[in-house]
Parts: sequence; C-alpha cells; structure tokens
Amino acid sequence: MRFLDKLTLFFEFTYEFWINSEKSWHTSRIRPYYKSDLIKSIAGIRRCGKSTILKQIIEELSERVSDDQIIFYDFEDFDNEHYLHDPQGFYHDVKNRIAALAGKKAYILIDEVQYMDRYIPIIASIRSALGASVFVTGSTSTLISGELADKLTGRYVEFSVFPFSYDEVVQFTGHDDEETLADYLKWGGFPVRFAPAINARTAIQDILSSIVERDILGRHPEFDRWNFRNFLSYILAYTSNRISTESLSTFISVNEKKISTTTCYKYLEAMREANLISMPVRFDIRRKEMLKTRRKSYATDPSLVTLQRGSTAPFDLGDILETVAYNELVSRGYEVHTGKTYNGEIDFVVTNRVKRCYIQVAYLLASEEVVEREFKAYSSVKDNWPKYVISLDKPDFSQRGIIHMNVRNFLTGRRKLAIEP
Repeated sequence: MRFLDKLTLFFEFTYEFWINSEKSWHTSRIRPYYKSDLIKSIAGIRRCGKSTILKQIIEELSERVSDDQIIFYDFEDFDNEHYLHDPQGFYHDVKNRIAALAGKKAYILIDEVQYMDRYIPIIASIRSALGASVFVTGSTSTLISGELADKLTGRYVEFSVFPFSYDEVVQFTGHDDEETLADYLKWGGFPVRFAPAINARTAIQDILSSIVERDILGRHPEFDRWNFRNFLSYILAYTSNRISTESLSTFISVNEKKISTTTCYKYLEAMREANLISMPVRFDIRRKEMLKTRRKSYATDPSLVTLQRGSTAPFDLGDILETVAYNELVSRGYEVHTGKTYNGEIDFVVTNRVKRCYIQVAYLLASEEVVEREFKAYSSVKDNWPKYVISLDKPDFSQRGIIHMNVRNFLTGRRKLAIEP
C-alpha cells in the first residue's frame, strides 16, 4: 500500500478516536464560540490534527443545525484550487450559498485558509457582512496578523493546536511506562506516526519536507535553499539552546555558504511562522522586566530534533526534556518565559493569569553536585511563588521548599502545578 493510502486510512482511524473519545480538549475550548460572531482561528504545525478538529466541529454542528447550514472548504483540495487566487470569486460563492439559506445562520469552515490571497479581509467580510459563524485553520503560527489584524481586534479568537502531548499518547496507546516515554522523547506526538506499519522516520521526514517546501520556501522564494536547510538542521538539532544570530552567522559562514545576521533573523522568523520552533521571551526575575536578547529556541516536537541528530546518535536528553516540558506548558495555555536571575538562569517562568511558578528541568539528579546545582538556581529568587525541579528521577528530592516532580507525573497531570485551576 502506498504511503499516502496508509496515511488516509490512519487519519480516518484517528478521526474515529477523537470523535469517540470522551471529549476533545481542543473542541471543548472552541465549543462555547460555535454561535459567536467572532472568527475562530485554529493554528498549528502541519499534520498536528487541525483538520480532524474541524471535522469534529462539523460532527457536533450537524447534531444542532441542518446540513445545508454547514459550509466547508478545504484549500488543499484540488476542487477549490481556483479560489486561491480569486478571493472575490470565493466570497461570491459563499454569499450565494448563504443567501440560499433564507435567513438561517451559516457556519463557514475553511481548512488551510492561508493559501488564499487576501484571506483576512475576505473572512472579515463573511463574518460582518454575511453574519456567518466562521472557523479557519492554518499552518502559520498566527493566521490573523499584521496591519489588518489591528482592524479585527476584538473580532476573532485564536486557538493553538499541537501534536499529541505525552498524556494524549498514553490515552491513545494505553501505555504509560519508561519505554513509552523514551519513545515519545525520540519520535514525539505527530498523530501519523502511530499508524500501523508506518515507519516513524519516513512519516516525520515527509511532514518536515512538506513544511519546508510549502510553508517556508514556497512563501519565501528568495531564500537560498542550501543555506536555509543547513540553518534549519542546526536550529532543530540544538533545541533549547540560546540563539545568537552573530554566532550562527559565523558558524554557518565557516562551514557552509556565507550568511548574514539579517538573513539569520529572517530564517528564524520563517521557522517560527511555520510552527517549527518557538522562541519565548526572557524575563528578568529580579528587575521584573522582559529582555529582547539571547532568546532560546524550542522545536515544536522532539521528532524534529531526532531527524537532525540521527535516531541512533547519543541524545542530550536534558535538552529534549526541557523542550517537551516547554511545549507541554504552552499547550496547557500558560504564558511561558525563560528566566534570568541575578547570577544565573531559571528554565521557565510560568504564568497563569495572576499566579506564577518557576520550573527547572534536569535529565537525572545523579549526584549531590547535580542536585545542588539545580536547586541552587533558585537561591537568588526571593519571592514566594512555587518553585519546581522536574526530572526523570523517581525518588522525591524535594528540599528547602522547592518541589521535586517526576517528569511522567508532570506530563500526565498526576502531579499538579500549584498554579493550575
């Protein structure tokens, strides 16, 4: 069976899993907005399940309204290709279909909307002039951005979608053990890799190639393809490291073609827009201010790191664990920054509305020196917000009011952060 045929069968299977599960967390967040005139923007990396979420919304809507009120467009479907460069024609088609409803409310769902020219004013017009409830998905980090986003302020709501978390993998596979965690740290949570008879490396490589070709180089034909691919490989391989465009420029200029710091900035932004990486802002804990320099970069899924490091190469599991912890915190809806102290750093400053906590991530607390180093990181943090050290260790190393937590307990939610509702 061809790879794409296997992929199609798998997504049909995955769709049934989501529909028949107790309730999708993503759908439960979106459900209160079904009838709202706010534009519902669902963004995430390619192949993370956005289309499945739209299908789930359609399934739920079909239980409440008639089928003709649900109008769906998939802009990766060849049947809709003629609209990509004809937004006016698309608008008139939607307008005519809504007119045929004779006053009934329309629900417009558009998959991969970013492929259509001038899509922001079009969906804004559908919302305001035609009174429809609009849902859009896309593979860019922010679907509604730039100058036009200012005009839509207060008229849209964004939902971020991620590959499966470790807890979702546990629910999907029915296994929660050291082997399952080790597999997740290597091959991550893209749904496609859980299909029967699918080679994980082949599946993830296909996803990454699609992202690079369609979501990055397709939008930036000016990029030097060789330079960019080498740059991307370096950034993903060194996940959770601080980014210095000057150092990157020097490194890549020595080893490959010459690259400027300006080009480094453009490459990083393109990777961020395509949801391949996140670059949280640094927070100076002592001065209570945001810092613009020396930000870290985190890969969106550990499998993207595996592709660059090699599946059999020794892994720096500390980097991977930190990356997984960051993605977990962001997927839970927290505001996450990296932290700067007076004489060091804290991995994460995590905010939930007005509450805050601090998190250090370590591979193993294998010696007294390592324990001292990880817990001592909090020595200059004088406030009383909760402080955590998360690692693979099973024994509880909590001390000095600092809470130690096993990473599996954290990822599955068996142990809660004090700032959680």
